[in-house]
Amino acid sequence: MLVPLKLLQDKPLQQQLHDQLRQLIVSGRLAPGTRMPSTRMLSDQFAVSRITVVLVYERLVAEGYLRTHPASGTFVAESGSPVAPAAAPVAGKALEAAGSQRADPPVGRPDPQLFPIGRWRAFMRRSLDRYASGLATEAPGGLPALRRGIAEWLAATRGLTVSPDQVVVVGSRRRALDLAAHLLLRPTQRAVIEAPCEEVVATAYSSAGARLLRVPVDGDGLRVDRLPACPVGLLHLTPARQRPLGVTLSAQRRRAVIEWAIRTGATIVEEDNDGDFRYEPAAVPPLMSLPDQDRVIYAGSFAATLGPGVSLGYVVVPERLASAAIAARATIDDRAGWLEEAAIADFIDSGCYARHVHRLRKIYAGRRAALLESLRDHFGAVRIDGHQTGLELAWTIPASMAPAAELAGLACRSGIGGRALEHSAGIRRDLTDRVVLLDYAAGSERGIREAIGLLAATLGRNGRRELVAAIGD
Repeated sequence: MLVPLKLLQDKPLQQQLHDQLRQLIVSGRLAPGTRMPSTRMLSDQFAVSRITVVLVYERLVAEGYLRTHPASGTFVAESGSPVAPAAAPVAGKALEAAGSQRADPPVGRPDPQLFPIGRWRAFMRRSLDRYASGLATEAPGGLPALRRGIAEWLAATRGLTVSPDQVVVVGSRRRALDLAAHLLLRPTQRAVIEAPCEEVVATAYSSAGARLLRVPVDGDGLRVDRLPACPVGLLHLTPARQRPLGVTLSAQRRRAVIEWAIRTGATIVEEDNDGDFRYEPAAVPPLMSLPDQDRVIYAGSFAATLGPGVSLGYVVVPERLASAAIAARATIDDRAGWLEEAAIADFIDSGCYARHVHRLRKIYAGRRAALLESLRDHFGAVRIDGHQTGLELAWTIPASMAPAAELAGLACRSGIGGRALEHSAGIRRDLTDRVVLLDYAAGSERGIREAIGLLAATLGRNGRRELVAAIGD
């Protein structure tokens, strides 16, 4: 499908692409239900980076113009007429708009302005040169140099000692979950997930035909005492930083969950997508590094460090599953391809990736500190989880404050990404209107401080919105 757009080089390409696609949808030239071209296809058509297209699609999804169907693609929304963003409201009406419209943008996304575009271009060019010289070699488990690089990176940063033969490269985080499901689940078999968890997790396993069992999370992580005693195919776990609540699985529960897996014959899928951004010294070793690691599959991706445009993922499997995992990859994966794998392999091997992650960690640590300090300055003794790792934090707001959905909307209007947990899979009722996820990756330290100051001024002394100051004035 060719989209009729005209992009000018003297104007911001991302904004042009967004505005023109939105106009095509609003005018009906892109009809409801129309399948959109892939991000790769659109980037090729208009000679723009894939990251630019990914960000535009994400924005249009957040605004209601597009919708995504896992494993199917991106489509024009069928809801008729999405509400286009209005001009900044005046006087007290801004607060009414913020409270009445659900703000559910993605949070915890890396800052696209920090993408190492110069280095990436150089490594892609080097990969293209190899390809043109006939030196490209496909491999069933992923490029050997990348598998080796991932194993070495995990050893250096996670203390995880594995062979490159145990590493299988896949096209995205979702494909890593699909591969785990293909290996471990049969239709109607039980799969345990955390409650709450991210929707992509529930979707991946339910799409495989599994019967989902949701086990609640508290301040020490998964409630191991609530795990079923019956046979289970897999347990999906985020022990280093629970997503979305941000809590860490306690040492006692880490031992208990391994013992449970041995008793029930389950395999644990340990997902760790935030581990490169740990800001406090007490690192949590992966479950796969513990005794009885034969019960654990470790999954990760490059999305947090390189952004959604370079979304290669990987799984590290026990040796007994290595051959089966490679065979499964050929069945389920739509991987990015040799060029991207080769570029990341060179990126890691050259040491540039380590320097890039170190730079990001310093920048995000400063933004994190700005958000924490501002929250404490304006709201006192706040309850925060997830600030030790990752790109967002979870703020548990007291009952005296406005509901989480309303506060998240006000946060977005103030200039900082915010999202309530209303639509997280398996959300506990006591968390529905009390937890707000706040994003610190995309804003400057100054912008974060100003946004929290404006939010505090808007909420007023009693923690509820007051129609005396207008965001957007």
